[in-house]
Amino acid sequence: MVAATVSSYMLGSSLSFTKLYGGGLNRMYGDLILSYFAAMMIMFLGITVYNVILNRNLIENEKLSMDEPLTLKHATIEFWPDFWRILGNSLLVVILLVVATVVIVFVFAGIFALMGGGNSTGSVILAVLGVIALFISMLLFGPILAYVPMAALFVCQRDQIGIFQALGKVFRYLKGNFWITWVVSMVGLLVYMVMGTVVQIPVFIVSLITTFSRVNTTVGYGLQDQSTPILLIVVTAISSLLSYGVMVIYHLIAIYQYTNLEEKKEGVSIIDKINQIQ
Repeated sequence: MVAATVSSYMLGSSLSFTKLYGGGLNRMYGDLILSYFAAMMIMFLGITVYNVILNRNLIENEKLSMDEPLTLKHATIEFWPDFWRILGNSLLVVILLVVATVVIVFVFAGIFALMGGGNSTGSVILAVLGVIALFISMLLFGPILAYVPMAALFVCQRDQIGIFQALGKVFRYLKGNFWITWVVSMVGLLVYMVMGTVVQIPVFIVSLITTFSRVNTTVGYGLQDQSTPILLIVVTAISSLLSYGVMVIYHLIAIYQYTNLEEKKEGVSIIDKINQIQ
């Protein structure tokens, strides 16, 4: 919510007509980059806090009896150790994703270059096939790529282990359960995307109104107002808060799917051990 509020103000100011005509494109692009970087940093910290508190609630809920409610005290148990653990492991996840993306891009770029660049029929066919392959890959692996990091970070916090060990556990339980996990994750993502779009509609409407009103509004010596309207900031903050609330749905679906696979796998292992003893 804080990130959305800050970014809406900074981005709104950066895109103002006064800065465009007074400072030129270089100044506007510089402000946009600064605004984007600041918003991403605040958002990353906010998502870390969100993950820590939500995961802690899930962890503590498993320890409580049926008639014992969750309280704020449960949500803040071991907050700072959990925060630094999740923050560091989240950074490692981001680095892994960036490295994987760069490798994939270079592989496709190398293949494209070997096919003769953009001046041959083979390269055009390759480009089309690449787009199709990308679409199919995202359809097949997108839901799993959304599920795995979320489940791994939960395991990091619950079991107090590193991200690589947590990823190993997630993939071990995922083995043999790929398609059921794909279905569960896909349904959760679809619900999240639909509801997330709905809560962002007010921001889109207010942004359009703000943009057109700036074109027709002059201040002082014919310069457009470069301030961000309070209404846009408030609506963006509220919609952002609602978006996090919607995200909880997918988060819970992903974590419950992991714990279900874990119980299933560990339960079978326990039964096998009992049978061996008998």
